[in-house]
Amino acid sequence: MENASNSKQRWVLFASIFLVGVGFSIIMPVLPYYAESLGASAFQLGLLMTVYAICQFIFAPVWGASSDRIGRKPVLLLGIIGFAFTFILFGFSTQLWMLFLFRIIGGSLSCATMPTAMAYVADTTSPEKRGSAMGMIGAAMGMGMIFGPAIGGLLSGISLAFPFIFAGVLASLNAISVWRLLPESLPVERRVQSKQEIRHASLLEGLKSPFVVLFIVMMLASIGESIHQGTFALFTEIKLNFTPRDIGWSFTAAGVVSAFVQGMLTGRLINRWGEEKTAAAGISLLGLSFILFIFTFNIPSSVVFMGFYAAGVGLIRPSISAAISKRTSGAQGSAMGILQGYDSLGRAIGPALGGFMLDQALNMNYYTAIVISMAALGTLFFGSRRQSARLARQQTPGG
Repeated sequence: MENASNSKQRWVLFASIFLVGVGFSIIMPVLPYYAESLGASAFQLGLLMTVYAICQFIFAPVWGASSDRIGRKPVLLLGIIGFAFTFILFGFSTQLWMLFLFRIIGGSLSCATMPTAMAYVADTTSPEKRGSAMGMIGAAMGMGMIFGPAIGGLLSGISLAFPFIFAGVLASLNAISVWRLLPESLPVERRVQSKQEIRHASLLEGLKSPFVVLFIVMMLASIGESIHQGTFALFTEIKLNFTPRDIGWSFTAAGVVSAFVQGMLTGRLINRWGEEKTAAAGISLLGLSFILFIFTFNIPSSVVFMGFYAAGVGLIRPSISAAISKRTSGAQGSAMGILQGYDSLGRAIGPALGGFMLDQALNMNYYTAIVISMAALGTLFFGSRRQSARLARQQTPGG
């Protein structure tokens, strides 16, 4: 049952995710230039993002399932502290191999944050309000991303490394606030007791689950999303000579739109259209944004096009998360961890693929993202229809 205490807990959680969003997005306009300063090519920059996501792909299901067994708060703290520790070390790196090392460690630990936060929301909300609450988690991240890129762009004036150190310090303060203010949401009597159940929380299990269509759609959408994130700075640097500060304003615009869409629209659209149709609308906007990015011609145009991109992302992730959470009985951490794993798998593929395609020719990164968005939309449409037909047959007597 929801009560005032649960509402207060969620506001503390939202504040924490807001700070995670600030820390994460501070580096977004700076990372390509920082990696370039240490000799990275476009493809190597993509790999730098890919290894981070591969580690998330491997460990997110483990941390999500672990939160079902030991509680949400310890796992959430582990993710935030891992984020802080590795970002500070990243800022002090002097060679390219060090960037890869700290991204690997960071990806392995920081992926504990989002699936645990989503499971926390599931613990403290009714199914009817879960879509809006998942949207608020996304809005908290989006609000953080309003400030983060602009801060990162400004801090890059001190040095390209300084935004990473600042993000790590901010995450350390965030960990202290979570430790002091956020209570545990999963009582001992509701926790999974068997370690064997944690080993079953794998991505292979996702392929055997009723949610396989949603997992694959999430993966494809994440590939397209991360192709853009991994190549946008280099794309605009090549095409229009954008600086880290210019990139920062574009990502700030994305944060504004994302916070508005997830905080004000996503829950209402889910209640009106349902999770699948809301996700389809998001994928359509995402694909449209990739078409528009090809025609970017100045900073204002990049800001406008980034708004379409952020609106699409803002509809996709909360609607798919809500769909899976509502249809999961117990073990919310495991379900959210598997979803995060497929999300991370897409992020592992996207940056390297996008960097490789950009190395081949300008615009090829976005042509690839457009095709993948179409594949995501087709998978959602045909997969959902097929699942609905299967359920109808099972519910028919003698079917």
